[in-house]
Amino acid sequence: MSIASNLELVLDSIESAAKAAGRSASDIVLVAVSKKKALADLLAYEMAARERGVPCVFGENYLQELKAKRVGIGDSSRFHMIGPLQSNKVKEAVLYSDVIESAHSEKVLTLIADHAQQLAKRQKVMLQVNIGKDISKSGFDPSAVVAAITLAASRQESLELIGLMTITPYEAEPEETRVYFRAMRELRDTLNREGLQRHFTSSRILLSMGMSGDYPVAIQEGADIVRVGTAIFGARMG
Repeated sequence: MSIASNLELVLDSIESAAKAAGRSASDIVLVAVSKKKALADLLAYEMAARERGVPCVFGENYLQELKAKRVGIGDSSRFHMIGPLQSNKVKEAVLYSDVIESAHSEKVLTLIADHAQQLAKRQKVMLQVNIGKDISKSGFDPSAVVAAITLAASRQESLELIGLMTITPYEAEPEETRVYFRAMRELRDTLNREGLQRHFTSSRILLSMGMSGDYPVAIQEGADIVRVGTAIFGARMG
């Protein structure tokens, strides 16, 4: 099937999941994960998204790819950095990303703030949370999120907190990921009760969670941003 046809299926699925949860599909941002995909595929998606009237947002895991595609696409679409960031890659991530979803440690958060300040930029960031406490995943332990928010708030001239992101442990069945998505929603509820939403854009903590195999479950549990790759672009090579 074509990228445009795949996009229609994904949007229909988002609509159904949102309706089941009593939500509006228009409140959910679709990030098209385009890692290891050719620029032609991104251009095809961009055209399909525009025809469908949805914002065109790409998610990239690797900085070199993000740079090349940002140059090829320009500013007509937004780019989210969703992959892990090494310290020596942070400066370019700030330079080329509209949103860095993978701020996974206080060290990386501080470096993002430092480089954004040097570039006279207020960088949009999300705090990556290791909600499943998976040793193979990066991210803040849930117990460390309040301290990370406090740090980000102290650098608000160069950091704009927009939400929390997670990558859940792999589960064979989508329904098995619900426990992690629910835990993220409960974490947000706790932060809201403590008044910490005031440090986020528009006093709203967005949740970025859910991928091709489980994004409808994530939406039912409160995802505001879903990151979908293979369901749109097909299987990746390599």
